[in-house]
Amino acid sequence: QMRVAALLGAAPGIASHARRCRTPGSIRWVAAAHAQTTEDPAVPEDLLLRVRERGSHLDRPWSLTYLRNRGKVTRAQKEAWRTLWPQYGIDVQTHAGGGGPPPRLDFREVFADRPEAPLALEVGFGLGHSLMEMAAAHPDKNFVGVEVHKPGIGAALQKIQARRDELGDGWVDNVRVVRMDALWLVRDFIPRESLSDVCVYFPDPWSDAQAHRRIVNPFLLALIEPCMTKTGGRLHLSTDDDSYAEHMFRVMSEAESSGKWEKADEALLGRSGSTKYEERGRALGSEIRNFCYRYVGSP
Repeated sequence: QMRVAALLGAAPGIASHARRCRTPGSIRWVAAAHAQTTEDPAVPEDLLLRVRERGSHLDRPWSLTYLRNRGKVTRAQKEAWRTLWPQYGIDVQTHAGGGGPPPRLDFREVFADRPEAPLALEVGFGLGHSLMEMAAAHPDKNFVGVEVHKPGIGAALQKIQARRDELGDGWVDNVRVVRMDALWLVRDFIPRESLSDVCVYFPDPWSDAQAHRRIVNPFLLALIEPCMTKTGGRLHLSTDDDSYAEHMFRVMSEAESSGKWEKADEALLGRSGSTKYEERGRALGSEIRNFCYRYVGSP
């Protein structure tokens, strides 16, 4: 079985072997299935993401952590895509000519009017409720949300524009969205030491039998650690699933034992904790657990 280091592909400091896969007009970098790595005894085998060995996207050699289909795009959401994506969406260049890997994103250019502001990333923002709450509560930060489902992105674009229309001259332009697999985004396109916060709120829980598809995983930590700021970037987690809460606690307890992470405050990062999803969960008797950890670097 391939280890975390193999899945990290061409990430700096990680042992791996890469091969190029030519497609018409482009070159894709693919983590080879025969990458030679050493097992990290601190990472429990059952918590690793299983490796995908087939399919058309082997440059992302992990099991998908999300469901493929999440409803249809409404007419209003399609209009938001057409008119608002050029302003609030980030197009990621995933292929590069000349045999080299594609460039990482330059968020100083993305947020050209506020290039020095701390950068927070929300993984899987759903319909954008939490993303907008955090951006409103922290106008001193820049926020990037990554999501794969088009209806959710369309809804988030609508919320961004509605907030801008509401505030007028008081609007702070500190929100952008990306459509792609969050693990791929972090591995290949987020700059090193750029993130002050990473937020994973109510990810797809999956059953214990499908725990390798849970995105809160030692693999996620291995990906985000090089991207966290030296001043102590934070990881914010929320779930209303009992099994997933235990899973999160187990993963982060292992991370604390490694000396790289410690418990921190402000799990919600400006979220109200009262979105429709959360209120519905409480009405059904679900307990919401919020976690926050700070990255303190290698011991």
